[in-house]
Amino acid sequence: MFVQLYRRFIQRGSSTRRLCGLVLMAVAMNLVFGTSFYLAERGVQPELTWPDSLWWAMVTMTTVGYGDLYAQSTIGRFLVSYLTFIFGIGLLGYMLGSLADVIILRSSRKRKGLIPLMKKNHVLICGFPSQAKVLQIVRELRSTQEFSRCTVALVTDKLDELPEEMTNSDILFVRGSPMQEDVLLRANVRECRGVIVLSDDPGDPGSDAQTFAVSAIVSSIERERGRDMRVVSELLNKQNSQMMLRTGTDGIVSHEGITDCLIVQEFLYPGINGIIHQIVSNEVGSQLYILKTRLTGHKVREIQVAVLEHPQNLQVIGILQNGKYILNPDKNHVIEETDSLIVLAEQADHLRIIENDILKNS
Repeated sequence: MFVQLYRRFIQRGSSTRRLCGLVLMAVAMNLVFGTSFYLAERGVQPELTWPDSLWWAMVTMTTVGYGDLYAQSTIGRFLVSYLTFIFGIGLLGYMLGSLADVIILRSSRKRKGLIPLMKKNHVLICGFPSQAKVLQIVRELRSTQEFSRCTVALVTDKLDELPEEMTNSDILFVRGSPMQEDVLLRANVRECRGVIVLSDDPGDPGSDAQTFAVSAIVSSIERERGRDMRVVSELLNKQNSQMMLRTGTDGIVSHEGITDCLIVQEFLYPGINGIIHQIVSNEVGSQLYILKTRLTGHKVREIQVAVLEHPQNLQVIGILQNGKYILNPDKNHVIEETDSLIVLAEQADHLRIIENDILKNS
């Protein structure tokens, strides 16, 4: 019987199947040896019960040896106990080795991005321009209150195994091209909170085509699922912005021209680059936020005065109206229902506190 179990469950199949077979075999051996002990010893130990015999078999097989029960008959000692010692110790060693194999194999498959993600409300980063860039994005994301505990997963076919530094940063990995829908589904894109699509090769303008394809697939899955997820795409050529907007992406970031402008501004007013860096970074200082507002019907002047008199550190520097960004708006402009405020603040929820006070006093 043991030989048949060994051939059927242990010798063949995956490590997990072998481990399950070993557990089944251990249960079977426990029943066989426990029953054998009971039959051999009940004549010299009248108080012995079958559950006691099963207990003896398990204690003996695992080499614990409490000594509360032991064989007293010749058959019990030399036939039952000896076989229990030999098979029990061998099985225990084999089980521990198989368990170690399963753990090591799963850990290896996880590092190689071969295990489907079961996470929900996570953020996917599609594309791998460099390790430094991905790590910086993750640090910036986790520096915010909203995403401080968020799970981040990298989806790319440019890595065979996730680097140790990224593993230490609690970044998950799914290996495969993000342009393939089955890879995105393996990353559980249907249950994610948002997707950041990066250009794989910053030196290749053709990378925008891949970014477009990934963004289109994600937006299609979003519509089919009926789940709102935030999608931001990186472009190398800003002329492709209109094309990218057709995918339904929520935001587009293009580097083209920005560096040139910063160089000139830094030349005219040294230190501007440091200010811009602090504004766009979540790791230090205040940040820019675009927030929906409940202050419909209030003038910009009224809001700015209330902000100045409030203890929260926040400044209203512009409005977003019908897709148009207006910095330093007319102070007499009346906030409309579709307007959003552009603010410089330490935390986004500070605006809600100020709004509550304004609405209470109006």
